[in-house]
Amino acid sequence: MPTTIEVTGIRIRRAMVPFRLPIRTGVGLFEKGPFLLIDLETKGGAVGRLPGFTFNPLGLTVVPPVLEHLVAGLQGRKLALADLPLVHDECQRRLTLLGHEGVAQMAISMLDLVLYDALARAAGVPLYKLIGGRSRAIATYNSCGLGILEPIPLAAEAKRLVAEHGGFKHVKMRLGRGDAAAEVAAIQAVREAIGPAAMLSADFNQSLPAATALNTCRAIDRMGLAWIEEPVAYDDYPTQARLAAKLSTPLQIGENWWSWRVGAAAIDMGAADYVMPDVLRIGGVTGWIRLARSAETRAIPFSSHLTHEYSVHLLAATPNAHWLEYMDWASEVIAEPYVPAKGAMTPPDTPGTGIAWNEKGIKPHLVK
Repeated sequence: MPTTIEVTGIRIRRAMVPFRLPIRTGVGLFEKGPFLLIDLETKGGAVGRLPGFTFNPLGLTVVPPVLEHLVAGLQGRKLALADLPLVHDECQRRLTLLGHEGVAQMAISMLDLVLYDALARAAGVPLYKLIGGRSRAIATYNSCGLGILEPIPLAAEAKRLVAEHGGFKHVKMRLGRGDAAAEVAAIQAVREAIGPAAMLSADFNQSLPAATALNTCRAIDRMGLAWIEEPVAYDDYPTQARLAAKLSTPLQIGENWWSWRVGAAAIDMGAADYVMPDVLRIGGVTGWIRLARSAETRAIPFSSHLTHEYSVHLLAATPNAHWLEYMDWASEVIAEPYVPAKGAMTPPDTPGTGIAWNEKGIKPHLVK
């Protein structure tokens, strides 16, 4: 595929987008999401687009200058597919004194994503095809709600979520109530609402103290959960390894890994049964592919976290693909949002990701 792109500039808009379903986790209450609406411009007109979720509103201020700095260093260069991993590594070297985590890595990840999108659009092929994937339906779970609520409203929301978009076979709930008995009651309420056929996973969002994590996890260990996610601090790999060894329920981690190297090291430590990197932290397409290779050699199932508009393409190119997380947080700003059907999503065959902006939906939520 001989196509090349030449970066000419970048346009970044900041938006705070309200969530359809506010969600309370062990971290706090989330009612709006901070998004960088990114257009990477190239000579010839191909534009790489990304609704870049920054997790914290401060990201709207601190990430754009780093992105603009990195893009300035690429202007005037012709880039082919084989060049993009080299650009990823070059950007890391340019920012190495700032470290390989946080703002620096988020900017590198976002740049990597829009470079691949622009190149796929220039080549006239979907992103999954550009990176060697094939069109296939990816099992998808509904993660749009089920925050920390009382059992009755929690059950009502679970019943709605499992029925959306033709029906889901898997939903995820949040834990972090600080009381094992309350967690058990919440899980029982959701299970009764969704029925025995649907899968249920549970995310602690790092809310458990390491000293008591095993006792709390053991209280829910035999409740038929698909996985227990991030029970302790994301970088406490020794505790995660002990939990993975002692629990019968699979342990799922990875959304807060800031590098594919960190992920590979955590896998080697036995810190997880399943992994789910975030494309906005792991290093974009380049970091995802490198970590997926490492996980594949160890037979670790590989899922996604957020940004399903890109993740579905990457999972279609991942041999050990497991589950796609569906969060509709960016739907209001995208002209034709990706929507699952009957618990699965197939990447579209439009060039690149096919993302186009819904300018009418964006306008009310732009911030300076």
